[in-house]
Amino acid sequence: MKKVLVIYFTQTGQAKKAIDAVLQPLVADAQFEIHYELIKPKNVLPYPWQFTEFCDAFPENVHGIPFELEPFKTDLAQNFDLIVIGYQPWFLSVCRPVNSFLLSSEAKQLFRNKPVITIINCRNMWLGAQEKMKKLLLSVEAKLVGNIVFTDHSSNLTSLVTVLAFELKGVKEKFMGFFPKYGINQKDLERAPSVGEDIKAALIKGEYTQLQSSIVKNNFVQIKPNLMIMEGRGKAMFPLYANYISKKGTSGSTSRRTRVKIFGFVLPTAILLLSPIITIIARLTPIVAPRKIRNQIAYYQQNSLKT
Repeated sequence: MKKVLVIYFTQTGQAKKAIDAVLQPLVADAQFEIHYELIKPKNVLPYPWQFTEFCDAFPENVHGIPFELEPFKTDLAQNFDLIVIGYQPWFLSVCRPVNSFLLSSEAKQLFRNKPVITIINCRNMWLGAQEKMKKLLLSVEAKLVGNIVFTDHSSNLTSLVTVLAFELKGVKEKFMGFFPKYGINQKDLERAPSVGEDIKAALIKGEYTQLQSSIVKNNFVQIKPNLMIMEGRGKAMFPLYANYISKKGTSGSTSRRTRVKIFGFVLPTAILLLSPIITIIARLTPIVAPRKIRNQIAYYQQNSLKT
């Protein structure tokens, strides 16, 4: 009997859909025992979010500051053969609930010397979050053996509108009557069990060296140059904005509300203005520096961390 622990966070159920799709072949097989652990913040996070609350969550998430969680329910003495982490990137970082758990004493006990597969569900930008995830997993002596990514397939500007409608108003279907449905692609969910079969085979053998290559071949780690370039700009600027807000107070404090509102205006405006420019740059870069782009994409599609 192979035992798998699934640790995840979700507010809307999307993460669980992605996990269930991937693990379908294991769930259907009696030789696998699946345990689920939903990460729950001690103070329940709002959904839908108010816009100011949403922006106020930015600094602590970027800085990776943990908060208190509900007690972990899984028996820490159990020996799991594989751990799966389902998470969302928030502001180009690991979402705060999952980040908080990975900084806990329970994580240090559970993850040591264990193979780990991450399953990301997001709008479209996840590279920086997964880099931080790699560091967190190294800190608990775990081995990342697979990363599967589910994204919204809409254009960057379209998905910006639909994700805000989803997060701030709880509207997923046809916002304003004509925007497409927000969320991870249904066809990807339907294809996901094929990756689950590869995970199943690797788990039975205890051999994961070819798993990530298979995930990439199945197009579950798609990287668009324009988004990679845009995320690089955000990665440089976000810590500066986070520091700017944090200097005026801690999470929820009224003393920093003005700076939070400024950030709430600057972020979507910057995306709207930069997206067309960066799309043009992204189309030219593979011509001017093709090797650089290829190397960057190849790096983000694998699981090791830059030294």
